Amino acid sequence: MATARPAPSWGLLDSVVRLHKVGERTEPDWAVIECSETRAYVTLYNWHDRPDGTSPFRLSPFDGLELLVRVADDPPYPTALSIRLHGDPDKDVRRGTIGGVLLADGGFVVLSSCLPDTRGSSSYIVFDAANASLAMIRANLSLTFLLSVTYTPLPIRRTDGGGYVLALLASDANRKDVVCLMPSPLPFDQPWQLKTPLFPPEKPAWFNADEEFSSQGRAFWVSLGKGVLFCDHQDLLSSSSDNVRFSYIALPLGCEVAFDPTFRTAGPSKYRTMRCVGDSLRFVSIEGYTTVHSRDMVLCMWTLVIPSSSSSSGDQWRKVGEICVGRLREQEGFKNARLPTHRPPTKPMLSSHEDGVVYFMLSDRHKGEDAAKHIYVFSVNMFTGRFVSSWRLPSSCAPHSDPQFLMGSDILEHIKI
Repeated sequence: MATARPAPSWGLLDSVVRLHKVGERTEPDWAVIECSETRAYVTLYNWHDRPDGTSPFRLSPFDGLELLVRVADDPPYPTALSIRLHGDPDKDVRRGTIGGVLLADGGFVVLSSCLPDTRGSSSYIVFDAANASLAMIRANLSLTFLLSVTYTPLPIRRTDGGGYVLALLASDANRKDVVCLMPSPLPFDQPWQLKTPLFPPEKPAWFNADEEFSSQGRAFWVSLGKGVLFCDHQDLLSSSSDNVRFSYIALPLGCEVAFDPTFRTAGPSKYRTMRCVGDSLRFVSIEGYTTVHSRDMVLCMWTLVIPSSSSSSGDQWRKVGEICVGRLREQEGFKNARLPTHRPPTKPMLSSHEDGVVYFMLSDRHKGEDAAKHIYVFSVNMFTGRFVSSWRLPSSCAPHSDPQFLMGSDILEHIKI
């Protein structure tokens, strides 16, 4: 029976997923997520019984997969996930890290995983909180397809109660764009279904998604340096058409970031984010992050009403808040929090439960140091430009002393433990 337990509606999530050893003492703050259905597989070595010429490896259904969550009593502690495998045939060669959180949004968690075996096979592990289901889905499309936009599949919930569909944007051997779809539940070795995307001419030739999410019957792929690709769920789920019509929204004027082939410049995901809030998109950027001193950087937020249909033109971006970092540091709340001022804020995260509130991260790492001693989180009301709150992450819960391994998520309000 599930135990009622208070949990924050929104908080930080560690994106690193570790292996919880069977028989290992489970700390009190770790709990198994309740699942009514689990579909998983392992690879069995079948050398002695195989006919000549066949592979010595075979997939076998596996019912020993568990997803665990760490929910700390103190809200500043980040939530974390781990995997436990009961009866794992490869238990002696499994490593401590088994995957990472690719997406935790809208009642779904999508993990990358080295399962079902340790020989290079990879899969997605998808937790659907609405149906309390945990499913392993093959990540390898095939040798003839290349993931062209993102490695992260976007779960689209079906309106008929039949589970969900994973959507990926890829290209085939002839560099033709395709939409790859995997309905659930299906066997692990089921091939992905294909549709043809109809992209608008304004879509950039090079488009790489930093964030993906689903809202208001739309699926969104966001390049934080270019703009937003989106389509209707109906086009993805329809069995009557093989085409999916997309629309494109460019970022606010002056916000486009050119691709740096040398990778010497910080990527936009370090200083930008975008989410849906109601019927609008919210875009947050630390302007000047790669060009000016931290005190001269400006925290900015724009909003845009989502078009009523994928084929219609929408509203224009409107800037709804900005505050210079130097001015923010002069506020009494910031000073009283004794936050470091020699490092720039990074990793903005829009709260899904506090309208206009954006969380940022700070480290106290000095030049020449390999890692930070402490990581801090602080929040700003972007509508008013006022400092709201802050806390220091405990060293035991600060993954790798790198803010980029943390993400904002509301998944705790959806799960049962």
